[in-house]
Amino acid sequence: MNLAHGFVKTSAFYDDSNFPRGFRKCGSFTIKEAELLSSIGKRLQLLAAGKALPETDVEKDFITVCTGVKAPESHAEKLWLKYTSLTKKRSFHTLSGGTKVNAGDVDVDAYETEY
Repeated sequence: MNLAHGFVKTSAFYDDSNFPRGFRKCGSFTIKEAELLSSIGKRLQLLAAGKALPETDVEKDFITVCTGVKAPESHAEKLWLKYTSLTKKRSFHTLSGGTKVNAGDVDVDAYETEY
């Protein structure tokens, strides 16, 4: 079993949909964070999604952090929470708002005025 920071190493991790230029060039992560995320990010993603079972005590602690039972302590735990906060979908609000109105739904006679 090949370990990196207490996690089982898997293939390299990339997120082209959220970071198309890579973790190093996005400006959100330091060089060390980008390297760590690239090396163990796939395993962190599998553990957080429940698609892999923990094989070490470090991985068990990581799952308790992901479920919100424990506060993050290790660098990898803090990094994963940083990654998830950056990739979380944000709500978008505008000032124009409103709904589309179909022409058949509007009573034109109600808006007529005398000039």
